[in-house]
Amino acid sequence: MVTAIRRVLDQELSTNPRVCVFGEDVGPKGGVHAVTLGLQEKFGRDRVFDTSLNEEGIVGRAVGMALAGLMPVPEIQFRKYAEPATEQINDCGTMRWRTHNRYAAPMVLRVPGGFFKCGDPWHSQTNEVQFVHNPGWKVAVPSNAEDAVGLLRGSLRGNDPVLFFEHRAMLDDSWARRPWPGDDYVLPFGRAKKTREGDRITIVTWGAMVPRCEAAADGNSADVIDLRTLMPWDREMVLESIRRTRRCLIVHEDLRTGGFGAEIAAVVADEAFLDLDAPVARVTMPDIPSPHHPKLMEWALPTVERIRSEIDRLVGF
Repeated sequence: MVTAIRRVLDQELSTNPRVCVFGEDVGPKGGVHAVTLGLQEKFGRDRVFDTSLNEEGIVGRAVGMALAGLMPVPEIQFRKYAEPATEQINDCGTMRWRTHNRYAAPMVLRVPGGFFKCGDPWHSQTNEVQFVHNPGWKVAVPSNAEDAVGLLRGSLRGNDPVLFFEHRAMLDDSWARRPWPGDDYVLPFGRAKKTREGDRITIVTWGAMVPRCEAAADGNSADVIDLRTLMPWDREMVLESIRRTRRCLIVHEDLRTGGFGAEIAAVVADEAFLDLDAPVARVTMPDIPSPHHPKLMEWALPTVERIRSEIDRLVGF
């Protein structure tokens, strides 16, 4: 996945002179996750450059560059580090509304996050729902290299600000590896993908939880739906599946209270209540900071065993 993202950035920098990549350590170091490795050497300091440790400055600069006609690709080093730029992110999303659609500020805000080998509250947070709650932003959460290619390329050719979430555990995960889908491959936002099909339960998930849900569904006839984007999200596919399977399990890495799974559950309850044969259920992180110790972190994350147990409960309800 890391190679796929780098290759798309390389191609778009080559074909679109308006694209600029910048952030903390993205230049000679290639970023803390090596996603931008070699790009400054190839395209120069004017197109790929380091910034100071100043997230509000990174996003604020990107808004000004976008208004001037460039396509900025700022990187926030870890998800939690985006908090100082909250005001700039909010204002960027409302640009069309505030100017009666006379101005737009398209950008691709790349944000690595989620668990990896160990956890902590600063580097392992997901909290995608905060960006979903910002009007005007699109939010992509690819789980694998192929989807990352299609969503990133589409984002870089669009006219809206996009939060592109790069899950740290999937950047070099063997499950997330895919063949190169082609130089013209683009995915639209709001279109989910069924990674497994069945008729007894619908499992809705995204990001690093997709392979865990696939493993947990072994032995059960389940629809596993990878949303791929959270804003917009593919409610039509989810509702169609639930009306057929009559059960719904939502799995996400974010905390339980106020997580995006609550929004999905509310829509299902509102629009498919009479189709359900069991309660809408969620498997999530508990409402705690991400534990640092790997064993404690794995206890807190939705595990294959916890997901499978909830599948069995709902199927047998």
